[in-house]
Amino acid sequence: MKDGKVVVLEQDKSSTRTGARLLGDRTRAVWRTLQIWLRHYEAPGGDCCMRYIFFVNQWVSSPIATLLKQQSAGQIQATDVVQALRKIGSKRSSSKIQEIIDDVLRRSDDVLLFIVSKIEIVEASDQISERKSIANGLGLNPRADAEDILDGLFGWLTNRMRADWSEGRAGVITRTEILIQSHALQAKQASSRFLPRAAAEIVIDEKVRQGALSRNFVEHLGRIEAEDEDVVQAVDHFLKFSIEKHRLVRAGDVPDVEWRNRSARLRERWAGVMRRRRRELAERSKTEIGQTVLADVTYDHRENLDGHACDELYMTSGHYHRLADEDEIWWDPTFQQRG
Repeated sequence: MKDGKVVVLEQDKSSTRTGARLLGDRTRAVWRTLQIWLRHYEAPGGDCCMRYIFFVNQWVSSPIATLLKQQSAGQIQATDVVQALRKIGSKRSSSKIQEIIDDVLRRSDDVLLFIVSKIEIVEASDQISERKSIANGLGLNPRADAEDILDGLFGWLTNRMRADWSEGRAGVITRTEILIQSHALQAKQASSRFLPRAAAEIVIDEKVRQGALSRNFVEHLGRIEAEDEDVVQAVDHFLKFSIEKHRLVRAGDVPDVEWRNRSARLRERWAGVMRRRRRELAERSKTEIGQTVLADVTYDHRENLDGHACDELYMTSGHYHRLADEDEIWWDPTFQQRG
């Protein structure tokens, strides 16, 4: 539809049988469709329709189908097709299809010519190229999983049609509605792609884990005599955060500025916790203060990432240990940052 008027009518004909005669000369698929199109043309506003399309999922080669394709390609005139239709109709039979044929052919040649001259037969190409063409037409984000988006759209279209038809409404979907749905599916997919993986999905090689024990953030933990469990978790979180951050940076899902902003937020939170604990635990040892601060900032807190909730603890705890590795934060309240 365009501007509230029907400008294209399409009939889809398909079969799972190889070699099926989808558009045979005396088949209901041809004549019932012509009848429907003629009745639409004769209704108010029907002359606004400029294209009549047979979409078939198989190659069609019946005489009438061949003539329609030749006419559409400009190889023959529409009058040749009308003459062929009248010739087919003259071969009368007692079948029910004859009644439909007679109803179609009672129209004048001028009316039949108007319809026939605008008929196109579209034969489906292979599914892969068709889906690529649709994805291109929708302007999908190159980074999107086009197959997943198209499956979602086709499922939505099917449900929408069934709902409309079951309630007696015409199944009319605008291009704007399709684009809105497409963008919603892309946004959902992007959000899913953006979310860090579950900790259990990230496997750490034991040699890498052992190598991390010599890093600076582990030295910071040693200054407060952190328990072995804290060190093991810190190493695990540090490595998983590094792996996942690298994946998200490479994919471009999180802007570089967000990593800087997130580091700033974490430093600010750490500084506040450190000041509070130093006052509250002024009579305690540096080890007790440091272990308390470590627990406060790495045990439970889950910092958002680019405005999204980030529920994987390693993404916050690991980020803190990454900052400690660069001496941007520390646990020992007496530690002095290098020049």
